[in-house]
Amino acid sequence: MIKNLRSIFMVALMAVSGSLFAQNATDKESPVKTKIVFENIYKDMPAENSAGTVVYLDKHPIEQDGIKITFAKGSGTGAPNYTIAKKQIFLFAPDGTKENASTEGNTITYATTDKYITGISMNAAKVSANATIKANVGTVVMGGANGICPIWSNKDANGKVIDVKEVVFTVIPNVENPTAKDQLHLVDTQIFTLTSSPATGITNITAEKAQNGVRYNLAGQRVSKDFKGVVIENGKKMIVK
Repeated sequence: MIKNLRSIFMVALMAVSGSLFAQNATDKESPVKTKIVFENIYKDMPAENSAGTVVYLDKHPIEQDGIKITFAKGSGTGAPNYTIAKKQIFLFAPDGTKENASTEGNTITYATTDKYITGISMNAAKVSANATIKANVGTVVMGGANGICPIWSNKDANGKVIDVKEVVFTVIPNVENPTAKDQLHLVDTQIFTLTSSPATGITNITAEKAQNGVRYNLAGQRVSKDFKGVVIENGKKMIVK
């Protein structure tokens, strides 16, 4: 009898607690994918060099679906550009053969204001002297079918998911065999975003204020002050005679 009463009490207590503190957590949000094909952005722009071959990217940032991509030269051997004949963007590393030279070349920055970036992939074309790339936050590896495509995720060195709204990629010489003309040739990029924080996975948490003096029976039903027997009030069990 005592054992059954204890079980009923625990069920009632959980029911009351659930009614006093409600968490309205949304279902786990799926990342939204935005794909940007660089040819579609730059193909109709006039060439900006004397040879009529390239569009300079630092003058033409990309904005699509709340995502902004900007480019800068840094210490690269050339300026980041869209090469019209190749239909690709070219990003340059520094001269990897020079001693004491800078190891940071062109940069490409992905940024949002009202979203969190969870993943970025860049589709790279094979060239004779492929560069590699590093990120200021998160984790980036060179992957894909040919092993030269930058793939970034919003995880730190310990594998912990972090909130990110801006990622700065810097092109660096090939870490295994640096040359004087290491480059990345990119065809397109995919960006994955969430509107809620991926680090917590919970949004819209609310709590209802507990009402002092309200009584519940062991079935979790609200009762009046005239009720006789075992009741729960303010989270405590008591006997009313």
